[in-house]
Amino acid sequence: MWPRPTADYLNAYYNSAPVYDLTSDTPSDYEGVVSDKTSLIGRFMARFPRLLTDGQAVDFGAGNGTTVKALERLGFDALGIEISARARTAAQSVFGVTMQDGDLNAMAENSLSFLSLFDVLEHLTEPKAFLELARTRLKDNAACVVGVPNYNSLERMWLGPRSKALIFPEHVNQFTTQTLRRTFEDAGFDVLYIGSPPPYGVAISFGWRRSVGARLGRNALSRVLIQALTWAKRYLVYPLPNLFVEKTGLFGQSLLIVATRSAA
Repeated sequence: MWPRPTADYLNAYYNSAPVYDLTSDTPSDYEGVVSDKTSLIGRFMARFPRLLTDGQAVDFGAGNGTTVKALERLGFDALGIEISARARTAAQSVFGVTMQDGDLNAMAENSLSFLSLFDVLEHLTEPKAFLELARTRLKDNAACVVGVPNYNSLERMWLGPRSKALIFPEHVNQFTTQTLRRTFEDAGFDVLYIGSPPPYGVAISFGWRRSVGARLGRNALSRVLIQALTWAKRYLVYPLPNLFVEKTGLFGQSLLIVATRSAA
């Protein structure tokens, strides 16, 4: 994005952005999100046996803490770093996870067994500099797992400025498969995987679940209807489009990259 928003402007925006609020204070309402993230990370840890599977893990830009909870379930000593005080409080209250403000400068070199950034790198004004710092904090064979919007997604091509990829003023950088790989390699990482695995391949929203919640409120009936709609999207709508995206590498909603620091 040019001109760049100032640091003061972005800090004020993130401290007031409602997107970081939780819609419920019941942990079970987020079980699907936590379970999906646990499964996603777990699949790649199993796919690459060289990766460390215990020790200190940090989810940077942790938001409401769902990834931190997933990392705990995978056996890591997990910590979330998050700028929003409201998000930190919500995560601690709902999930009981460890959250703090700050940055990676407070971490010792060669101390992390795992680092994740989900929907964060596109927010950073200097992504390569951040990754160069992150590399020094990782142990050998520690995983760095990052998810970003895909500039070459079908949604961005279709909706343009109204797409999730181009959210203003949050997304100050845009990534394609090629530029994301190059950013990591230039920062001293070996890329193990880059692509759009489920649920990164296809994200279709008709607003039905939100509409059910708004019309019926939070009660047993609305929960059942929302669960039914979620099941239908996951098992009836998504499978074939996700298979196409993962096999071809085309049009994925987001990109996931798994990397380790290079020995060089």
